[in-house]
Amino acid sequence: MAGDEQVLDIIHIVLAILWIWLFLQNKRQRRLNYIHIMLLLFAVGILVHSFVKWS
Repeated sequence: MAGDEQVLDIIHIVLAILWIWLFLQNKRQRRLNYIHIMLLLFAVGILVHSFVKWS
């Protein structure tokens, strides 16, 4: 099952990066709302958790 966990961690990291990219795109277009800020916080939390788990 260790291989499955690594794939899941990679999927989480990619999803978090995409959410951060979405936030930056909407910030550039000045169309931010609370859900974008929540997604950004959630994405940063996923990234931090994934990197701490790997080390």
